[in-house]
Amino acid sequence: MTQTKSGRSATFIDTAHVYLKAGNGGNGASSFRREKYIPYGGPDGGHGGIGGSIWFVATSNVTTLREIAFHPHITAEDANPGGGNKRDGANGEDKTLYVPLGTVVKKDGVILADLKEEGQRFRAARGGRGGRGNTAFKTRFNTAPKISENGEPGEEYEAWLELSVLADVGLVGFPNAGKSTLLAAISAARPKIAGYPFTTLNPNIGMVSHKGKSFAAADIPGLIEGAHEGKGLGDTFLKHIIRTKLLVHLVDPAGFGDFKPEKAVRVIEKELKGYHPLLGKKTAILVVNKSDLPEAAKVHDLLQKKFKKREIFLISAATGKGVTKLLDRIIKLLPEIKTEDLYKPESAPAPTPKSGGFRIAPDTEGTYVVTGARIEKLIAMTNFAQPDSWDRLRRIFRTIGLDKALKKAGAVEGDLVRIAHREFQWSDATPAAGRPGKFAYKYRRFDPDAGIA
Repeated sequence: MTQTKSGRSATFIDTAHVYLKAGNGGNGASSFRREKYIPYGGPDGGHGGIGGSIWFVATSNVTTLREIAFHPHITAEDANPGGGNKRDGANGEDKTLYVPLGTVVKKDGVILADLKEEGQRFRAARGGRGGRGNTAFKTRFNTAPKISENGEPGEEYEAWLELSVLADVGLVGFPNAGKSTLLAAISAARPKIAGYPFTTLNPNIGMVSHKGKSFAAADIPGLIEGAHEGKGLGDTFLKHIIRTKLLVHLVDPAGFGDFKPEKAVRVIEKELKGYHPLLGKKTAILVVNKSDLPEAAKVHDLLQKKFKKREIFLISAATGKGVTKLLDRIIKLLPEIKTEDLYKPESAPAPTPKSGGFRIAPDTEGTYVVTGARIEKLIAMTNFAQPDSWDRLRRIFRTIGLDKALKKAGAVEGDLVRIAHREFQWSDATPAAGRPGKFAYKYRRFDPDAGIA
């Protein structure tokens, strides 16, 4: 947990819903060299810069997603446009945000990254590339191109950040079983300790060093019956022990409420398994705490008879009795337990597009909607103020087979075609006479307010 200036614990937040917007690439320039006594200067428009990206970096100096959750709209800087004299625009500045170790980044339920190592970086949103200036379009057939590209839009989407803390050992049990007391006894962590149930409201983590070995231990709020269904506080934080290698199940010899120690053990183990099957399969050590109580030894013997195949320790976290023996066993077991990669990043299944990388589907109003990442990017980067850019766009449409695909889909003269945020009117006109090799205007920009431009 983090601390405020007043010394009070800041709110522990382990999830954040964020809106990411990387910087747009800079527009390319359409410019020509004009100097006295130098004829045929040619194109000299520079390229736009690259938009800033958004990065998440894992660090042990941050323990909560609080800061990000309170500022969910995250944007990176746009790049500058290119200029004349082949001047390229400056790149946009990247945005870097630091997240706790164990932060999982998701998009539409798909895991994009699991940041669990110190300094691990993940580019969550890529900045757009810069548009090319007219110098890039010069050929021996077109020595004075009046074409330049707009900058590519930066990536933009909603993401979920979830914190699943990294610990080797998880301390579980009913409220007031002594989990926080044990964590304070074996590490430098100082969780709140009191003699009433539900003292622990947030997960606490401590680093334990014993006989030259070190491991991290996590104490979560006490579980109650029905926790995996949302009762109590423990279910909210059970995800913080899913990564653990080993569970230490603490038992209060006095039981909890109406549950005797034996029943309490079974209830907790049922709740762990009910939350996630993996928790029910983890190696677990049963520990009867509060050995200074008169009934503790009797409860230990009873549990030993009921759970003959289980390893059961008798300790007192408050006095330290039996704790060394427990730690000896933990450091011996940990190297033998294999970890499972629960949050392996995966790629979202991409829809299979038709040839040319686009899809065509009419909407309810009869407009033919063309979708596809490549063609939408092409529209975004086309400078529609330049007639030569229009000609280039029509050539690309013809090359990738969009013309034929629209005609096959049933488009007729005057139908609207929408690509990204632009609309065009379909025309099946034949090329103008006397101009071989240059086909007719099949697409025109459509403005619903002003008609056809």
